[in-house]
Amino acid sequence: MTYATPDDLVAAFGLDEVIAVTDRENTGQVDATVALEALNRASSEADSYLAARYPLPLADVPPALLAAVCDMARYRLTGGMATETDTIVERYRAAVGWLRDVAAGRAVLPGAAAPAPGSGVVIHAGRRVWLPAPEGDDA
Repeated sequence: MTYATPDDLVAAFGLDEVIAVTDRENTGQVDATVALEALNRASSEADSYLAARYPLPLADVPPALLAAVCDMARYRLTGGMATETDTIVERYRAAVGWLRDVAAGRAVLPGAAAPAPGSGVVIHAGRRVWLPAPEGDDA
């Protein structure tokens, strides 16, 4: 599932910037195919963190997740002719940091239903009880 659209990228960063990072054929237009590929990759990366705490696919996309995916896609679109700036890198790292916090339970995904307590896998190692050998056992 893709959590954002090319229109979301334009709303977040402006038309000129999205054209600059997606227009590989110099048409002067947003290349929706390039934008969607970056958004799909960013959404997949987000899912790799979200799956630790939330059932996927999400029914709704909270604004915080949409913003994180847009920042991640923007980072993925830079390089080559489009220059990666410190701001783009910082926003990408902040998005990934937030997703790590969500996965670790230090932050929540607003509006998403968290799994019920105890619905995850729990492993108990137990303990080994050492008893003395019975008398007369030379093993």
